[in-house]
Amino acid sequence: MHTVKHKIDLRNLCLEDCRELRTLMRCVDSALWKEDQIKELFTVFPEGQLVIMDDGKIVVAALSIIVNLSDFNINHIYTEITRSYNFSLHNLKGDVLYGIEVFINPEYRGLKLVQRLYSAFKELCETLNLKSIVSVGRIPNYNKDSRKYASKKYIEMVRMKELYDPVLSFQLNNDFQIKKIMKGYLEGDIVSEEYTVLMEWNNIYYEETPNVMNAKKSVVRLGLIQWQIHPLKDLEALFEQAKFFIDTVSGYGSDFILFTTHLMADYNQLLESNAIRELAKYSNQVREKFQEFAISYNINIIAGSIPFL
Repeated sequence: MHTVKHKIDLRNLCLEDCRELRTLMRCVDSALWKEDQIKELFTVFPEGQLVIMDDGKIVVAALSIIVNLSDFNINHIYTEITRSYNFSLHNLKGDVLYGIEVFINPEYRGLKLVQRLYSAFKELCETLNLKSIVSVGRIPNYNKDSRKYASKKYIEMVRMKELYDPVLSFQLNNDFQIKKIMKGYLEGDIVSEEYTVLMEWNNIYYEETPNVMNAKKSVVRLGLIQWQIHPLKDLEALFEQAKFFIDTVSGYGSDFILFTTHLMADYNQLLESNAIRELAKYSNQVREKFQEFAISYNINIIAGSIPFL
């Protein structure tokens, strides 16, 4: 009898893994993420993206973000959490580790590899002092029993171990508690008939930090950005540059981030009055985008003065 030897290694996702992760997504017939979406998630929260390798090949992967539980409606859907894959809901100062996706190569089912990922996520939750892990799981066996049982009855029978469901049973066995039955979280999920279950694992080591919103600070952290002044391809290029610096400075827990004037670089050849008129065309877009960044990254942004005509 031939015994297969596995060389299993659990580690964080790397940027170089993006293409191979997409291959795994195809293998499990999952929604195929674009490569830039994977890179975006890696950029905002590299610690929360885990993979299991077997002899150098990704066979299991799990993706996550940090959110404030109060920032989203409990009756949410998948695209509301991912913000259509721009992950702007991710908040390093949040209190919950939210599991977005788990992928497993079908050939590796039954080896308890997902168990290793869940254990790693629990350890990460404790290390970051987060209140809990939240995930929304499908109930893939439900379509086999939907004519016999309503979703509520089916879930209760799985909870009582009278029925088996590969996802729900696994989560219950890992100390996740059922918080809510949800309908329509994953549009078009036929096998679960669009039913999912919101689950939560509570971190018993969580230590609540005092609310210091109104307390006086003895130290204020200010991030000063000195970026190269050069012509921009378009306004989106400016926003992409700004986002990189905002994400970095916010990650260091800064209270303020200060940008130098940038847009004037495109109009240095014009008279001052004409340059101001041209610059004013961008005023509303710039203000709205930096307001969005300030809320998403929980940081005060000083973006300089811009004219309104």
